[in-house]
Amino acid sequence: MTQWLYQIRIKVTEELSEVLRSAANISKVSELHIIAQKNGTRMVCTFDAFLNYCEEAELNGKEDYPLYNWTKQTISNPKKVSKHLKSFAFYKENDQVYDQVLADALFEDLKPLLKLGKIEELKKIDSNPKNNPQPPSLE
Repeated sequence: MTQWLYQIRIKVTEELSEVLRSAANISKVSELHIIAQKNGTRMVCTFDAFLNYCEEAELNGKEDYPLYNWTKQTISNPKKVSKHLKSFAFYKENDQVYDQVLADALFEDLKPLLKLGKIEELKKIDSNPKNNPQPPSLE
């Protein structure tokens, strides 16, 4: 039986995103940081991850980065930029996906913030290709 890996993602307001990305006014995000630290994770803005991927590809040779063109188009589209600036994933060290035990613990810890309206969306994503859009064709 295949063991899928998981990722927890949240969507926040534009204002909260700015605070999370700048680490300014930490009191506004302390609950999120406490939950991340408690579970040995860190929050990564999806837009920033995409930007870093493109920068790394441009430094090391785009031919070794199969999603470069798609990612570059995404971070160049204002509508998509707005969406991805408000999206954050929880990483375990540098791992974007992790076991279900950790994902379930994070999800449960974040549910109260969703109910209180402190975050706008909470998702647990699994690595099963049937449940997720696949990367664009490389042709």
